[in-house]
Amino acid sequence: MVGSSLDSPGVASMNVGELCSRDLVAVATTTPLSEVARLMFERHVGAAVVTLSPLEQPVAIGVITDRDITRAQLDGARELAEISSDEVMTRDPLVLCEDDALEEALGRLRARGVRRAPVTTAHGVLIGVISVDDLIAQLARDVSALAHLLELQPISEALREGPPRSPVKGSR
Repeated sequence: MVGSSLDSPGVASMNVGELCSRDLVAVATTTPLSEVARLMFERHVGAAVVTLSPLEQPVAIGVITDRDITRAQLDGARELAEISSDEVMTRDPLVLCEDDALEEALGRLRARGVRRAPVTTAHGVLIGVISVDDLIAQLARDVSALAHLLELQPISEALREGPPRSPVKGSR
Protein backbone atom coordinates (compact mmCIF):
# COMPACT_ATOMS: atom_id res chain seq x y z
CA MET A 1 0.00 0.00 0.00
CA VAL A 2 2.55 2.54 -1.08
CA GLY A 3 1.51 6.09 -0.29
CA SER A 4 -1.22 5.06 2.13
CA SER A 5 -1.42 6.14 5.71
CA LEU A 6 -0.38 2.60 6.62
CA ASP A 7 3.09 3.44 5.32
CA SER A 8 3.44 6.61 7.39
CA PRO A 9 5.31 6.39 10.65
CA GLY A 10 3.17 6.45 13.78
CA VAL A 11 3.51 8.70 16.79
CA ALA A 12 5.76 6.19 18.53
CA SER A 13 8.39 6.35 15.78
CA MET A 14 8.24 10.04 14.86
CA ASN A 15 10.11 12.99 16.26
CA VAL A 16 8.99 16.54 16.93
CA GLY A 17 10.72 17.94 13.85
CA GLU A 18 8.70 15.71 11.54
CA LEU A 19 5.37 16.93 12.89
CA CYS A 20 5.89 20.54 13.99
CA SER A 21 4.49 23.43 12.00
CA ARG A 22 7.25 25.44 10.40
CA ASP A 23 4.86 28.27 9.56
CA LEU A 24 5.25 30.05 12.86
CA VAL A 25 4.56 33.60 13.93
CA ALA A 26 7.61 35.07 15.66
CA VAL A 27 7.49 38.56 17.13
CA ALA A 28 9.79 40.85 19.09
CA THR A 29 9.21 41.80 22.71
CA THR A 30 8.21 45.30 21.61
CA THR A 31 5.58 44.19 19.07
CA PRO A 32 2.16 45.63 19.98
CA LEU A 33 -0.42 43.04 20.91
CA SER A 34 -2.74 44.32 18.16
CA GLU A 35 -0.05 43.37 15.59
CA VAL A 36 0.45 39.96 17.21
CA ALA A 37 -3.31 39.33 17.02
CA ARG A 38 -3.41 40.39 13.36
CA LEU A 39 -0.50 38.11 12.44
CA MET A 40 -2.00 35.15 14.28
CA PHE A 41 -5.36 35.71 12.59
CA GLU A 42 -3.81 35.99 9.11
CA ARG A 43 -1.67 32.87 9.58
CA HIS A 44 -4.45 30.86 11.30
CA VAL A 45 -2.35 30.00 14.34
CA GLY A 46 -3.20 29.95 18.03
CA ALA A 47 0.14 31.16 19.34
CA ALA A 48 3.05 33.45 18.55
CA VAL A 49 6.61 32.95 19.72
CA VAL A 50 8.26 35.98 21.27
CA THR A 51 11.92 36.08 20.33
CA LEU A 52 15.06 37.82 21.41
CA SER A 53 18.10 38.09 19.14
CA PRO A 54 18.64 38.63 15.44
CA LEU A 55 16.03 37.41 12.97
CA GLU A 56 18.48 34.98 11.37
CA GLN A 57 18.81 33.03 14.66
CA PRO A 58 15.86 33.89 16.90
CA VAL A 59 15.72 32.52 20.44
CA ALA A 60 12.31 31.83 22.00
CA ILE A 61 11.86 33.72 25.27
CA GLY A 62 8.07 33.68 25.47
CA VAL A 63 4.78 32.54 23.95
CA ILE A 64 1.58 34.50 23.42
CA THR A 65 -1.61 32.53 22.88
CA ASP A 66 -4.99 33.64 21.61
CA ARG A 67 -6.15 33.26 25.20
CA ASP A 68 -3.51 35.77 26.40
CA ILE A 69 -4.79 38.29 23.84
CA THR A 70 -8.40 37.71 24.92
CA ARG A 71 -7.45 38.19 28.56
CA ALA A 72 -5.62 41.46 27.74
CA GLN A 73 -8.65 42.66 25.76
CA LEU A 74 -11.02 41.84 28.59
CA ASP A 75 -8.82 43.61 31.16
CA GLY A 76 -9.61 46.71 29.13
CA ALA A 77 -7.16 49.01 30.89
CA ARG A 78 -5.49 49.89 27.55
CA GLU A 79 -5.95 49.33 23.87
CA LEU A 80 -4.14 46.29 22.42
CA ALA A 81 -1.98 48.61 20.32
CA GLU A 82 -0.61 50.09 23.56
CA ILE A 83 0.38 46.73 25.08
CA SER A 84 3.72 45.17 24.11
CA SER A 85 4.30 41.45 23.69
CA ASP A 86 6.58 41.18 26.69
CA GLU A 87 3.78 42.43 28.98
CA VAL A 88 1.50 39.44 28.33
CA MET A 89 3.76 36.64 27.11
CA THR A 90 4.31 33.47 29.07
CA ARG A 91 7.95 33.66 30.01
CA ASP A 92 10.39 30.76 30.03
CA PRO A 93 8.34 28.66 27.60
CA LEU A 94 8.76 24.94 27.23
CA VAL A 95 11.07 24.57 24.22
CA LEU A 96 11.36 21.21 22.47
CA CYS A 97 14.14 19.99 20.21
CA GLU A 98 13.28 18.74 16.74
CA ASP A 99 14.98 15.43 17.63
CA ASP A 100 12.76 14.78 20.67
CA ALA A 101 10.46 11.77 20.38
CA LEU A 102 6.77 12.65 20.15
CA GLU A 103 5.96 10.57 23.22
CA GLU A 104 8.53 12.52 25.22
CA ALA A 105 7.18 15.82 23.86
CA LEU A 106 3.63 14.91 24.83
CA GLY A 107 4.77 14.06 28.35
CA ARG A 108 6.63 17.35 28.70
CA LEU A 109 3.66 19.36 27.35
CA ARG A 110 1.39 17.61 29.83
CA ALA A 111 3.83 18.12 32.73
CA ARG A 112 4.02 21.87 32.03
CA GLY A 113 0.27 22.14 31.40
CA VAL A 114 0.68 23.78 27.98
CA ARG A 115 -0.78 23.01 24.56
CA ARG A 116 1.99 24.47 22.39
CA ALA A 117 5.77 24.70 22.44
CA PRO A 118 8.43 26.30 20.24
CA VAL A 119 10.70 23.81 18.45
CA THR A 120 14.43 24.33 17.89
CA THR A 121 17.29 22.55 16.20
CA ALA A 122 19.92 20.82 18.32
CA HIS A 123 21.84 24.12 18.08
CA GLY A 124 18.94 26.13 19.52
CA VAL A 125 17.72 27.74 16.28
CA LEU A 126 13.94 28.29 16.31
CA ILE A 127 12.33 26.30 13.48
CA GLY A 128 8.68 25.83 14.37
CA VAL A 129 5.91 25.19 16.86
CA ILE A 130 4.26 21.95 17.90
CA SER A 131 0.84 21.72 19.47
CA VAL A 132 -1.27 19.10 21.14
CA ASP A 133 -3.56 19.48 18.10
CA ASP A 134 -0.68 18.34 15.85
CA LEU A 135 -0.19 15.27 18.03
CA ILE A 136 -3.91 14.47 18.11
CA ALA A 137 -4.12 14.78 14.31
CA GLN A 138 -1.26 12.29 13.93
CA LEU A 139 -2.88 9.91 16.42
CA ALA A 140 -6.12 10.14 14.42
CA ARG A 141 -4.23 9.24 11.23
CA ASP A 142 -2.65 6.29 13.03
CA VAL A 143 -6.01 5.05 14.34
CA SER A 144 -7.53 5.45 10.88
CA ALA A 145 -4.70 3.40 9.37
CA LEU A 146 -5.28 0.67 11.96
CA ALA A 147 -9.01 0.65 11.23
CA HIS A 148 -8.25 0.32 7.52
CA LEU A 149 -5.93 -2.58 8.28
CA LEU A 150 -8.70 -4.31 10.24
CA GLU A 151 -11.08 -3.83 7.30
CA LEU A 152 -8.54 -5.43 4.95
CA GLN A 153 -7.84 -8.44 7.17
CA PRO A 154 -10.93 -10.52 6.17
CA ILE A 155 -10.27 -9.79 2.48
CA SER A 156 -6.65 -10.83 2.83
CA GLU A 157 -7.62 -14.05 4.63
CA ALA A 158 -10.21 -14.88 1.97
CA LEU A 159 -7.65 -14.42 -0.79
CA ARG A 160 -5.19 -16.73 0.98
CA GLU A 161 -7.81 -19.43 1.42
CA GLY A 162 -8.90 -19.30 -2.21
CA PRO A 163 -12.43 -19.80 -3.53
CA PRO A 164 -14.95 -21.52 -1.27
CA ARG A 165 -14.91 -25.28 -1.61
CA SER A 166 -18.03 -27.28 -2.25
CA PRO A 167 -18.85 -29.78 0.46
CA VAL A 168 -17.72 -33.33 -0.20
CA LYS A 169 -20.69 -35.66 -0.68
CA GLY A 170 -21.07 -38.37 1.84
CA SER A 171 -19.07 -36.70 4.59
CA ARG A 172 -20.52 -35.59 7.86
